[in-house]
Amino acid sequence: MNTMTIAQASAKFLEHLKENGKSERTIYTYRKDLEIVEAFFHGDKDIKEMRLLQVGKFLKGDSLMKKPNGEPRAARTIEKTVRVFRMMLVHAKNNGWIEELPLPKSTPMGHSGSKQDETPEGESAD
Repeated sequence: MNTMTIAQASAKFLEHLKENGKSERTIYTYRKDLEIVEAFFHGDKDIKEMRLLQVGKFLKGDSLMKKPNGEPRAARTIEKTVRVFRMMLVHAKNNGWIEELPLPKSTPMGHSGSKQDETPEGESAD
């Protein structure tokens, strides 16, 4: 595939999780996390155009740190959104949609650095 949008990569990642037995609740909460990512990066943008500088701005910006009403998100929610975003990017890299992960070195990589679905069932989003 020549072009894979951020929204398409997100949808394919969620399909992958569903095929691997993740619960509907997990898929729902991950979808909500990825909607935050898509809103910031514009879901119709080619995922290959995502750059480290932009990701850094997302990881420090209000889109991630605050709810739509302006209240701060819980630290646990922010951590989960970052984890889901990272897992989606790892999935994209593993499928050849991107060549390198556009993540700052400080981004936690989880247990193996490539495991795509390590989050426990039932985590909720704010």
